[in-house]
Amino acid sequence: MIRTGYLRWEIEVDDARSAVDPQAREVTFLARPTYRYVRVKNQGHQAATERFVQGEEAYDNVLRTLRREAAEVDVLIPDIGPRVFRYSESDRTETPRFWMVKLQREANAFSHDVVRAAAAFPQLVISSPALRAGYARLVEVETFRVIEGKSIPAPTKDDEPMHLDASAYGAGVPELVAAELVRDVVEPKEFDEFCRFDRVTVTSGGKLYRIPRRPHGLIEVWDAKTQRPEARLCIVFEDPGMPPSDEVVMKYLLAKHQPDLLWQIGVKFSAPTGRFDGGPPRRWQAD
Repeated sequence: MIRTGYLRWEIEVDDARSAVDPQAREVTFLARPTYRYVRVKNQGHQAATERFVQGEEAYDNVLRTLRREAAEVDVLIPDIGPRVFRYSESDRTETPRFWMVKLQREANAFSHDVVRAAAAFPQLVISSPALRAGYARLVEVETFRVIEGKSIPAPTKDDEPMHLDASAYGAGVPELVAAELVRDVVEPKEFDEFCRFDRVTVTSGGKLYRIPRRPHGLIEVWDAKTQRPEARLCIVFEDPGMPPSDEVVMKYLLAKHQPDLLWQIGVKFSAPTGRFDGGPPRRWQAD
């Protein structure tokens, strides 16, 4: 399961022989919502606000819907796909690298299909283009986790709606959504560290990466065996307004699945002092 904003998706990938071409196989990508229905509270006020912004109604109607008792509306979330990728079986056996490039391209296109469809529900997906690009990357990673057998999709809940209070929209909501995304991506013990210390520590390739929940926070790198400091890495994303918790997710995925790329794009600073410890985070002075 992976999130794009408030929406949760179960990703399915099936590889089978083509029914129309005996020499070919087909990879079928499908995204199902974890909850078929999302019960949104206070939808009427949001609709009135949108009509006011478009000049269709007066502000008095916005105030009246705000004072009115909050209503609930069920939003139906459809499946995304199936998206079919047909390939020659000889490609996979004779030129596996070429085949993997094509598979990754299709998985990337599918991930953007999912985010594009999710964006049709603006009350459920944060509108920042940078966040949507980040969500697409997360869907792509989850797709390959399913292909590798590391993630098993759960059935869609058709009889139990997910509840969402749309009146919670306002300042700080993108960060709250991003914090919930951290819960879905990291391990339980890592999420406990995130909740208590505002950071996540991940072990990858014999190194410990300590990722703080701060805008442009430096990633501390330690040797996993000796627990001695090695470096601090600075990763700056293109969107300066990205919520800090979304930064944590992006850096976590890089550290866990693509540590070489993390070292490639990161700016290296002097190592933290002392030895690795599990206590509260320290505050660093600017270099």
